[in-house]
Amino acid sequence: MQAPENMRLLFTAGEIRSRLERLAREIASKVKPSERPIAIVVLQGAFIFAADLLRKLPPAFGIEIAFLRCQSYGSGTRSSGRVLLLQDIDPEIDLRGRTVLLLDDILDTGLTMNFLVSHLKRRGAERVRVCVLLHRRRVARPAKSGARKKRLKPEFAAFTIGPDFVVGYGLDYAGKYRHLPMLAAVKLPRSKR
Repeated sequence: MQAPENMRLLFTAGEIRSRLERLAREIASKVKPSERPIAIVVLQGAFIFAADLLRKLPPAFGIEIAFLRCQSYGSGTRSSGRVLLLQDIDPEIDLRGRTVLLLDDILDTGLTMNFLVSHLKRRGAERVRVCVLLHRRRVARPAKSGARKKRLKPEFAAFTIGPDFVVGYGLDYAGKYRHLPMLAAVKLPRSKR
């Protein structure tokens, strides 16, 4: 399948499928059943990624699945600088002493992920292992105060990307393009950047 006219193809459906098979093996080799793992999927962007990845784990892996929903982009293409927790995991889920496999679509500024890691640890998670479909590469910039802020890195990432605004495979632009089976860079109009 071709990317729509206003987009540049980054990863085909076949490349994504192949990479997720390897990623599932990597997760299964590093996360032990004794950690009582629970996958927490960040809605809405990670739903396709999470469904495909979790089905590639071995049947005996024994992972529970929960969902939460937050927002930091709104309808724009840049983070608003605030994270809103729109829907938390079910209150009866006990995270104490457990490992959370936190599944999200993209690790960009780290704002959402830092917020969620802190939130889940407050809920009792012993360890939060971050797994993302896309990890945005950042150019190192000198810190203003002389001290460098440590940037959160995912433990597991399917792909690393540059500055492109990416859609498809669950990622959207103003609510559109989540359904695309590939990942593509959108050519945004100048006013939207």
